[in-house]
Amino acid sequence: MKRHLLLAAVMLLATANIIAQTETTTVITRDKVVTTTTNGDDGSVTIVEKVFRNRNIHDPLPTLYYSYLNMLDGTFGPASNVPIRSSSFEWGFYFTSPVVHTWNNHFGISTGLGISNAYNFFSHNQVLNLDADRKAFFDPLNHYSGEEGHGPINNYAHRSFLRYWSLRIPVMFQLQWNLANAPVQLAAGAEFEWRFGMRSFARYGGSKHTISDNLDYSPVGFNVLFSLVLDDAVIFFRSGLTDMMKIKDLNGCDTNIYQMSLGFGFNFD
Repeated sequence: MKRHLLLAAVMLLATANIIAQTETTTVITRDKVVTTTTNGDDGSVTIVEKVFRNRNIHDPLPTLYYSYLNMLDGTFGPASNVPIRSSSFEWGFYFTSPVVHTWNNHFGISTGLGISNAYNFFSHNQVLNLDADRKAFFDPLNHYSGEEGHGPINNYAHRSFLRYWSLRIPVMFQLQWNLANAPVQLAAGAEFEWRFGMRSFARYGGSKHTISDNLDYSPVGFNVLFSLVLDDAVIFFRSGLTDMMKIKDLNGCDTNIYQMSLGFGFNFD
């Protein structure tokens, strides 16, 4: 028994001596961790470096967003000759996730699902209706308010608008890096869009009226997308690659309508 106790005491003293002769210094910087260990016996130095990787790659599109809308004559413009108000907007959600990325999270590809609700407001006392061929055209509001017995004072169509819903499936290519210890990302891609529930409304006589729910529009569309991610904030731009519908503008010309959206939102990763 005494022999075992003596052996244990010797081992504890040896361990304490080794610990006392070993000095470890750890330096942490933004880009890496450097650990230096010096052994007192032979003066040897061991340096271990661990380079920081990017954080998990961020979603390229906002979880919740609000965007400004416009109607264009083609992808990236120019603006169409349609009396659309600058107050036109869209709100929606994106739920995206990376499907593949590099080991350091610098490059990735993400996809997911989005849903949105768009409001295109019109001016010049015009409402959007459809002709005998279901083609959309602009009609003066007093054609409707006069028939329903409302006086001229109620003919201001400040709430004449087109509303519709969309489901979207985006595919985004991402480039991400760290800036001041915060993730920054540029992303570009395209998305499939399915539109539904498109209706034209106008407010007159103190209430909202459905002008048409049978417009001839393209339920399927494709868009191009670009986004800039700054930590949890996202700025994005979307433009249609295919036209949404044909509208006869105030000059009587048929115009192919492409939707454009410039938005801002937040990620809740």
